[in-house]
Amino acid sequence: MEERSITTLKKGASGIITEIKHSNVAQRLLEMGLTPGTPFEIRSISPFGDPIAIRLNDFAISLRLADAMNIMVRSN
Repeated sequence: MEERSITTLKKGASGIITEIKHSNVAQRLLEMGLTPGTPFEIRSISPFGDPIAIRLNDFAISLRLADAMNIMVRSN
């Protein structure tokens, strides 16, 4: 399985977070629990693709598309 941005996945897709790219929001994403090795599921994507909602560790997070582009994953 190849590593790619979480923004390339469709609703219902799941996988494992592999990396948070260095960006202005990287530390904030890590503090919210988006750490390498964490399983996730795409819960919903707004009609225009921004924001997206993901589920991880028994809670849901909505992310702006620009922030989500920094999350690299391996999908199931």
